[in-house]
Amino acid sequence: MTQKYKPSCRRSRTSRSLLLILTLFTICSPLQAAQQCLKQAVVERPTIGLVLGGGGARGGAHLGVIRMLEELNIPVDYIAGTSMGSIVGGMMAVGMTSDEMEEVITGIDWDELLKDDTERQDLPYQRKRDDDLGLFGPKLGIGEDSSLLPQGFIAGQKILVLFESLTTERVQPQNFDELPIPFRAVAADISTGDVVVINHSDLALAMRASMSVPAVFNPVPYGERLLVDGGIANNLPVDVVRDMGAEIVIAVDVGSPLLENSKLGNALAIANQLSTIMVQRNTQKQIASLTASDVLISPPLGDEVGSSDFAKMGAAADIGYAAAEEIRSQLEVLGIAPAAYADHRQEIDSCVDGPPVIEFVRIENRSRFADFVIEDQLHIETGKPLDYAALDHEIKQIYGLGFLELVRYEIVEEDGRTGIVVYAYQDSRGTQFIETGLDLAAGEDYSAFNLRVGYLKTDVGKLGGEFRTTVEVGQDYGIYSELYQPLDRQRRWIVLPTLNWSHFNINQFNEDGDKVRQYGVSRGRASLGLGYEFGRSGIISAGLRKYGGKVKINIGEPEPSYDYDGGEYFFGLTFDRMDDRYFPGRGFYSSSHYIDSSESLGADGKFEQLATQNFFAHTWNRHTLIGGLRYSITLDNNAPVYALFRAGGFFNMSGFETFRLAGQNYGLALASYRFRVKQSGFMPAYAGFSVEYGNVSDNHRDMFRDGIWNGSVYFGYNSPLGPLYAGIGWSDENSVLFFLRMGRIFGRRF
Repeated sequence: MTQKYKPSCRRSRTSRSLLLILTLFTICSPLQAAQQCLKQAVVERPTIGLVLGGGGARGGAHLGVIRMLEELNIPVDYIAGTSMGSIVGGMMAVGMTSDEMEEVITGIDWDELLKDDTERQDLPYQRKRDDDLGLFGPKLGIGEDSSLLPQGFIAGQKILVLFESLTTERVQPQNFDELPIPFRAVAADISTGDVVVINHSDLALAMRASMSVPAVFNPVPYGERLLVDGGIANNLPVDVVRDMGAEIVIAVDVGSPLLENSKLGNALAIANQLSTIMVQRNTQKQIASLTASDVLISPPLGDEVGSSDFAKMGAAADIGYAAAEEIRSQLEVLGIAPAAYADHRQEIDSCVDGPPVIEFVRIENRSRFADFVIEDQLHIETGKPLDYAALDHEIKQIYGLGFLELVRYEIVEEDGRTGIVVYAYQDSRGTQFIETGLDLAAGEDYSAFNLRVGYLKTDVGKLGGEFRTTVEVGQDYGIYSELYQPLDRQRRWIVLPTLNWSHFNINQFNEDGDKVRQYGVSRGRASLGLGYEFGRSGIISAGLRKYGGKVKINIGEPEPSYDYDGGEYFFGLTFDRMDDRYFPGRGFYSSSHYIDSSESLGADGKFEQLATQNFFAHTWNRHTLIGGLRYSITLDNNAPVYALFRAGGFFNMSGFETFRLAGQNYGLALASYRFRVKQSGFMPAYAGFSVEYGNVSDNHRDMFRDGIWNGSVYFGYNSPLGPLYAGIGWSDENSVLFFLRMGRIFGRRF
């Protein structure tokens, strides 16, 4: 059989009539287009279909095979791909060369791409404030329309936005037969297990659906179906590309091999083996359908590149190229003359439109926010080519508002006009959540444990207001309630009323390190604050607080318990551009707070305090430097016991137990070096040391004049339960102590 070369970006078959050629050429070349979609001369040859199988990071081998096909002038007329094969195939279908694809895929920070969260620097203050509350544990959806857990560990937010930009900045057809190279993405219906061949709709969404590994990625809605990774149904879709019209098939199988008995020693390995068996069975069925004219390439990846070894995709590409080189003689017969191949490549390139000119913008808002909250984050100029870099940033800003399942966009054509539709989906867990957090500090002779469990309601009004109540139990205990309510359309002005009750201890030690007194302080407090957020960098706030409570002696010479009343004005300024408050790698954090305890508000006595802390972090390669300064003073040195500053613990005078020290004033200078032991992965590990100098004192001049040297050597791990540190702390006035620390180490607690 022979093929009459496809004439245009529409890819329909035509007769050899010169008149029809010129007609189609005119149709595909509108006057406003920057390029023309050229029709090639009719060439008598078999059509070739490329099949790219799934295999995770092993799919990097596809790039090497495609590089060889280009070198041998082998034209590809149809492409079908599953999972990673659909990603590579989709990029090839929009006209990318092997060099362009390899530059994209090997240049991706996969660890970062597989995290949905917007970079912390770009989060609004409302979300950064979660770190102050130490609620870093999993959030469980509750309520009538909620699901307890998400559908997958990864929603695919960053992946989908990347796919959209890679594809739509080149072409924008909804019919995959109209791509520069016709394409099919293969997925599976999770409710039936049926194969789903995607041939139209949004190309990026099709690629994303094809790679949705169950339980790892959220399934993708497609009409009435819910789609997951196609590998469970058809990992090497030979039949699909054959149905498209391919007469000769080049199939690339990068599936994982079965494990030997010696490696099946745990439940995870056995579950993985069962999945591999299912994939291999449908793959072998497809391989059996190949004919003598077809070509099968199975790169010998072995154990060298695993399905999750995304950092090794460049190495996988080299293995794929070498595998194609092994059967070079079999492939060479499929090549065409250099001039004919140049024409074929020119046809593909001529069908690449470039960034679309946007004529309208539409919002499909399925979230808790008012439409204008989403709209105000977008600044898409109509009548101009789409600015993908700006749009990517704006999509991240919307997603960063929090508790959204997915924010994506799609290029559409309606009534002859090209536009963009931005979708915002509510978190599938609902709008109400149970939150958790844990602080743990332990050493040879002490331990401190605080567990927090909270309720969060995220749909208080259409501006994204939130109500939160948190209960804390442990060494300190209490209950905290607050309402975070934006006041204006831009969500700049906020009101923050709070109501809480708490109990905490303040210890005093003698020069020998013995605890000689412990005050038990209980306090009920109500406050009302007004704040103004500037950009996504920080907030200025002011307000007043009323509180009252009791102080009693738990340890030490007996003294009568007494009640107290307080009232104060407060002013705060926070600038937060830190990338991570638990394991900071880059950025700057600065927070200053001033309080004026005033008898006019019912306070027992007047005192003023100013507390400021500043930290920075800088990372190069696997090395990180962290510096910081804490400076907290009581201006008149007469703060009551319940308002003393407390110190002690990791990065807070590491040679002392947590909160062992208390005084009217507290100052500390900190320098730390950290090394990333595990270079990649979702939960990296670190090792480092710190040097600290400072003290608490009754006179602010003595904080550094009579300072104490402290330091630590530590190991850090971003564990599934939360940020964990373990190590050795020391000071020049205290013996060496071992510590274990889980929870926050930077910032303030509200």
